[in-house]
Amino acid sequence: MRWFRFLVTSSDGLRRSIARVWINERDLDAAGIEARSHLRGLGWEIEVVERSMLPSTEEISRLEPMQADAHRNALADGVYAYFARR
Repeated sequence: MRWFRFLVTSSDGLRRSIARVWINERDLDAAGIEARSHLRGLGWEIEVVERSMLPSTEEISRLEPMQADAHRNALADGVYAYFARR
């Protein structure tokens, strides 16, 4: 399971946001490709990869509730993204 934090811009260029994406994939390159594809399908383009990590089981057990829910959704669906204003 890989986690990313991206600075993204809407496809129309009118909005910017932070996207946090969980991908049920260990390989960094494969996860990055899947994350980009998923965000593009939601109408977002990645400007900057702010962070990428492969969290340990211990780190996952300490996630805050919103992140824990996102992690569970990614386990079930393969990918999950949520957004926050910058």
